[in-house]
Amino acid sequence: HKMIEKMNENTEKLKEIDDVEGTADKLGLAAVIVQDLSAKRIKDYKFEWSRITTFNGETGPYLQYAHARLCSIKRKAGVDVNPNANTSLLVEPEALAIAAAIARLPGVVMQCAKSVEPNTMVTYLFDLANAVSRAQTVLKVKGADAPVAEARMLLFDCARQALANALRLLGITPVERM
Repeated sequence: HKMIEKMNENTEKLKEIDDVEGTADKLGLAAVIVQDLSAKRIKDYKFEWSRITTFNGETGPYLQYAHARLCSIKRKAGVDVNPNANTSLLVEPEALAIAAAIARLPGVVMQCAKSVEPNTMVTYLFDLANAVSRAQTVLKVKGADAPVAEARMLLFDCARQALANALRLLGITPVERM
């Protein structure tokens, strides 16, 4: 298992995972699916385990990490998801970038259905995951004023749900811890 080898690099995080082998299987499957669907169907690619199993760059494990990170924020921030949060407080460019990415999902689904090219969904997933990654250092939930924290938590939870939905459309089961 290539993914178990990668996961063993962080023994502290490994202790938090209930089903290490099942998680490794999901990460490995995500690695292969994302690699296979990241280019147009008519293009070939060279398969390399070392490249597709990394947690950095445009890989399935990176997308899984983005989802797991959003789940971690939800678990650890100490702020409940409030669907009535005041989202007008989300004025930072990073927050607006996430909101714009989330809003694109229905159009991306339609585009994939029309073109029968799943690489469009893979590109979308990387756009969303990258927007979230850039925002996590700026948009702190823990320690923010309550109304701002609630708005940010709602935004991150919506991003988590969009990411999970898009992953599932590609046949990938999102992981909550890794």
